[in-house]
This record gives sequence, C-alpha cells and structure tokens, in this order.
Amino acid sequence: MITIIAKFSVYSDKIEEFKKCAINVTRETRKEKGNLAYKIYQDRHDPSKFTFIEEWLNDTAIEQHNNAKHFIKFIEDIKPLTEGEVNIEQLSNIPSVFC
Repeated sequence: MITIIAKFSVYSDKIEEFKKCAINVTRETRKEKGNLAYKIYQDRHDPSKFTFIEEWLNDTAIEQHNNAKHFIKFIEDIKPLTEGEVNIEQLSNIPSVFC
C-alpha cells in the first residue's frame, strides 16, 4: 500500500471554489480501481490550507489516477485557485503486528 499526502494553499477568496473541485475529484477517485482511501482535510486554524490523504494499492493505480480525465481536469481547474507549489509526499506502509 502507498499513502500520498498532498498539501495545497488556496487563495482566501477561492476557498469555496476549491472545495467544490476537491469534492468532485474525490467522488470520482473513490470509484477508481486500486484506490483504497481518498480524503480531504481543511486546516482548523488556517482555512486556506487543505490536505489530501490518499491510499493506493500500488504504483499502477497511482499512475492510472494521474492520467484519469477527472484528475487532469481537477489539476487544471485549481491552478488559478492555489498559490505556491503543492507539497506531495509518498509513503510506504511498514507492516507491524500492532496495526
């Protein structure tokens, strides 16, 4: 399993528009084969900060997602809504008897 954490900074006057885009991409992404989880979070102290936490079966599923029409549209739609670079981390799960 691969976890992706993607963090976005949104212009303060574009927050609601970003949320609509995020909800749409989440709805479609959850239907994708290989997607195990896809959640959006908004910072409690700075509402212009958003974090996506995604879980994927493997690299093939991530690649298919990155090439999906709804994801490409999302990236295009949010360009004028966000500032700075998107911070993306990819993490591998460490198996444990406790998890």
